[in-house]
Amino acid sequence: MSKKVKQRLYEKTLIDFVTVEDGAFFAVSHDSTFLKLFRQTLNKELVIGLDRIRTFSEENKLLAELKSPMFKDKKSLLIIERVLHNRSMMSFIRNMKTIYDDMHIIVLTSEVERQVLILLHEIGASNFITKPISVDTLIEKLAFTIKPLGKIGQYVERAKSHLSKGLWDEAITLADKVLDLKPGSAAALMVKGDALKAKGESGQAEASYLEAHQGASLYLEPLKKLAELYKDEGDPNKQLEYMNKLDRLSPLNVERKIHIGEIYLDFGDKEKAGEYFEQAVDNARKEAQSMIEEVKRSIAEKCLDSAPATAEKFLRSIIDDKRGSLKKSDIETFNRLGMALRRQGRWEDAVGEYEQALKISPDDENLHFNRAVALTEGGKHYPAEQALSKVLELNPDFGGQSPLLTFNIGVMFSNARKSKEALHFLKRTLKLDPNHEGAKSLLKDL
Repeated sequence: MSKKVKQRLYEKTLIDFVTVEDGAFFAVSHDSTFLKLFRQTLNKELVIGLDRIRTFSEENKLLAELKSPMFKDKKSLLIIERVLHNRSMMSFIRNMKTIYDDMHIIVLTSEVERQVLILLHEIGASNFITKPISVDTLIEKLAFTIKPLGKIGQYVERAKSHLSKGLWDEAITLADKVLDLKPGSAAALMVKGDALKAKGESGQAEASYLEAHQGASLYLEPLKKLAELYKDEGDPNKQLEYMNKLDRLSPLNVERKIHIGEIYLDFGDKEKAGEYFEQAVDNARKEAQSMIEEVKRSIAEKCLDSAPATAEKFLRSIIDDKRGSLKKSDIETFNRLGMALRRQGRWEDAVGEYEQALKISPDDENLHFNRAVALTEGGKHYPAEQALSKVLELNPDFGGQSPLLTFNIGVMFSNARKSKEALHFLKRTLKLDPNHEGAKSLLKDL
């Protein structure tokens, strides 16, 4: 299937969500640029009426709108920031999924650790968006969240629809059809298990959940269903076994840590219960620390242009708080810190920070490039050229679609008297932007 055909199918999915399924789109964000893109994509690109598109900067306004006569019976798709105005939306997302179990939820997030994404998915997130995002990619994300492409995905969605209406036998029939097409399909086995459990056939439901778990060991839903099944069956040992498996896969869930602790208390194992209660507190502390980090980063971003020394203070504080436990997810903080230092004319300090970051992520092309820029600002053109060569070794097409980046690379090669390389990048700049005066001038000099 060609990309163009896929894009048309994605667009049709979104239009059908409104016209056939009586759906509406909501977004909650403090990012006015994203909200504008969201509205324009749906309204101008897909001609969906503004009466089916709502955007908010506060979550309480969303709640009021969802309860209004216009939207209370409609299907809904919600895009919401993971951190809104420096506040975690974890609890809000969990509550929304509890109240509106058929709501599609997409979380706007920066690059975060895998365990955080697992937890978000577990509490109800259907998909994720990392900004910035293009119009085509936004359409694809929205459509795939509503209805995955392909016959199997459509069968699964129809089976789930039967399930929600209490049509257990029809759901099982469709699930079996999916399993004929794709043996071992975890999604089909889950639907079948739910239908069998609803019919009171616990043994067969258990077998279906177990098969789903064995075929997709990192998929959380079968484990959750098994834990619930054994709880209903009054088997705390089996319930605990699957809750512990869940905990190993998604260790940030505070409520589950407490629940496991409670089961150990019922078993009379106070020591083990205490361990899990301490882990729950530790997770809550980490979540609070994460919020503090988001606040510091938000302040730094606001100060980067007008008060780089203040930005440096808050960015350095984030790094200092995590000394000894820095990860690749912290690289962007080093990049912003280096920028704050360079804006103060402290290129040597910036180089030092980039070199610290490269110990964590030695193959990060952006770090090597930023180090090259800082060295250039300090007049160290030959070390800058070496850093730049490392960038191109890691990614020969680095900056390939950006006239600004390709021009800067050409300038750095020119400064290091690498005329052949400089000519290559200046010509590439003019191919991308034929009116680039800087490239024309330097090419003439060379």
